[in-house]
Amino acid sequence: MKKNYLFLGFAVPDEEMEKVFKLDKLPSIQTHKFNWNLIKGLELCDTFKYTYISARPVSDYPYYPRKKFRSHNWKIKIFDKSINIIEIPFINTSILKIITRFFSGMYYIFKEYNKEKNKGGIIVYSVHVPFMLLGYLISRIYSIDYIAIWTDPPSVQIERDSFLKAKLRSIELYISKFLMRKASKVIALTKYLAEDFAPQKPYLVIEGIIDENEMNWTRSRKISSSEIKIVYTGSLSKRYGIKNIVEGFLMNKNENLVLEIYGRGDFEEDLKQICLVNNKVVYKGFISQKEVLNVQREADFLINARSPEEEYVKYSFPSKTLEYMLSGTPLITTMLPGIPEEYRNYVLVLEDNNPKTICQMLENIVKMGKEERDQVGLKALEFVKRKNNINQAKKIIDFLNK
Repeated sequence: MKKNYLFLGFAVPDEEMEKVFKLDKLPSIQTHKFNWNLIKGLELCDTFKYTYISARPVSDYPYYPRKKFRSHNWKIKIFDKSINIIEIPFINTSILKIITRFFSGMYYIFKEYNKEKNKGGIIVYSVHVPFMLLGYLISRIYSIDYIAIWTDPPSVQIERDSFLKAKLRSIELYISKFLMRKASKVIALTKYLAEDFAPQKPYLVIEGIIDENEMNWTRSRKISSSEIKIVYTGSLSKRYGIKNIVEGFLMNKNENLVLEIYGRGDFEEDLKQICLVNNKVVYKGFISQKEVLNVQREADFLINARSPEEEYVKYSFPSKTLEYMLSGTPLITTMLPGIPEEYRNYVLVLEDNNPKTICQMLENIVKMGKEERDQVGLKALEFVKRKNNINQAKKIIDFLNK
């Protein structure tokens, strides 16, 4: 009899989440992608059985306009098999979200997982407090492993937080650190996440997961001898470097360069004003994930420029790094402490995210010929294919079996 692992995460069907992303001011696109890429890999490996319990990944009200979510029982087809996912109900305000997700999660765990005879462990995605608390308690109740998957550090302060919420985040941080130390095993995007928050615990580093299906495509960009299109897709949060990218671009006087930006975030209104007076910067708004992939493949270059100096970035492996590399389009990026050194061989490296550094890189890429660009992008593509969901899931399964 196969072991059954309880998977506690944020997996909701694509068609449902496409509706959510259109309304959410801060859409959790990468959370959605990571959960599904992992689930597809685990199911394709067919080593264990899984009981899936999920919460819909949405921003707190009013950043997402709904306050209440009901339960759903989703039947999902993954290749030649069907899986069942229980979506739990909750109230979508900051404090009540934590309380209601904990109690509804507990209810459905006992309802669905208690009947399983050969329990393997509980896999908990993210540093979400109610899920970590459930992971710890359920592991004690059933004497099974609590396996943590971390893609971010705990309780990151956000500029839009009120004074009260900032204080509550301090409490959340204390609780998160306590619960993170209780994990039996850790799967993390960077070694620093595991070593700093769960010292002495066995861990596996998985930088990200690529969907096997997204590797079958044809690059469609016809490189022009005049216009050079640089594209940014993702969060328009100032702390993620988008402001510096735009400033560096505006410093450059080359008339052939065009910067296209897609996404949402706190730099959005500033960006709209910049576009009104400079037609070389084009803000395209928010588009679907399918459209994003096409845009990336049609660009001349892609860019990401988070500061390598900030403390939190050692816990970060930007999810768009793998996504960008998979496009076959050359990637311009800073190297964060959490990005393994081998990635330097496959990207165009910004030593920092100072606008002057970005401006100089733009001068360099203008001089690159078509063949050189193609080689940079294709080398990155071949490298990143190794990070597909089947290969990454096999590593995770081997880790669970130890």
